Amino acid sequence: MTTQQIEYFLQLSEELHYWRTSYKVNATQSVLSRQIKALEDELQLQLFKRSNRKVELTPAGKFLQQQWKPLIERLKAAALYARKIHQGEGGSIAINHPGSISHDLLPELLSRVAASYPDVKVELVQVKHTREIEMLKSFEVDLCFSRHKYEGELLSSKLIREDSLALVVPEAHPILTLAGISTKSLQDERFILSTLTDGETFQMKIDELFSTYHFKPNVRFESDFGSVILSLVKKGLGISVIPYSYSMMNHSGVRFIELPYRVPLYLHWRRDEENAVIRNVLDLIV
Repeated sequence: MTTQQIEYFLQLSEELHYWRTSYKVNATQSVLSRQIKALEDELQLQLFKRSNRKVELTPAGKFLQQQWKPLIERLKAAALYARKIHQGEGGSIAINHPGSISHDLLPELLSRVAASYPDVKVELVQVKHTREIEMLKSFEVDLCFSRHKYEGELLSSKLIREDSLALVVPEAHPILTLAGISTKSLQDERFILSTLTDGETFQMKIDELFSTYHFKPNVRFESDFGSVILSLVKKGLGISVIPYSYSMMNHSGVRFIELPYRVPLYLHWRRDEENAVIRNVLDLIV
């Protein structure tokens, strides 16, 4: 069984048409058919149901399609990354970050990168926190700033700093200061919060806040993107709790009330990183 056979199978499983598939994989239909047949013989199972009118996946074929597709994608990503290391082309780096560091830490870091390594291209991405580590492991991002703590033998992590939380309300909202926050003033509010997961550090701090005021928030909207949350608060669709560093955005129409709760900011990267560019940028941070 070869990776080429698996790629032929995956392409055919998407197209379900031998002629279109042979065109896409740059092989004749006879070569494609032989490779699929050889794969079926080795696996001792049937991958496709064939007729004069159509091609369909068998249940076993559907299962292997689901299992093999992400594996092949990771193999390709790893091979591409290895070629960059070998050829010394690692002149780019992808950094995932929360919106809350967009106006202080991130610009400062990029200024240092530009000064020290002017030819390095930096790609900035923001993804849902549930995908951060998956993308880091699959080489889709190289460094990951996150409010969430992760542990694993493939990754290294460092606590970068802690930031205060803030209650964010529309500009005309009756809560004006920390003293105005109480169970009574909060219990009837609609909340717009980040997508939270039990057991995570950020979630635990939010839970601690609401526990202090002895109520469960009425969450009407969820978003992992601070700019979206701020826009919804400005529209009067609810209030939120986000890192106070968002206040540096000078977002009109909302007010930030700093809270006596702090949340961590971590940096995660692949352990034993081989790319010199990534190691150099890491040295600027840690």
